[in-house]
Amino acid sequence: MWDVIIAIGNLILLPSLLPTLFNSRSYVPRITSGFAVVGLSFVVTGLIGEGFVISPILTSAAVVLWAFVYLFRGKQPVG
Repeated sequence: MWDVIIAIGNLILLPSLLPTLFNSRSYVPRITSGFAVVGLSFVVTGLIGEGFVISPILTSAAVVLWAFVYLFRGKQPVG
């Protein structure tokens, strides 16, 4: 039950990162996205430790999206 509720929450939050990824003028400081990657990685570990299946997969997707934000949107745009 909790696995599904957490998974639904992740499904709602994941699309909010997409505009940041697709807009080349977006900027997120690397410290912010780095903390998000590390923090969500701990959350994934906890969810797996609790025996959840669906929510760790979706939270891992959020980790990947934040990692892309770190890599591609961590530098201020030129111009």
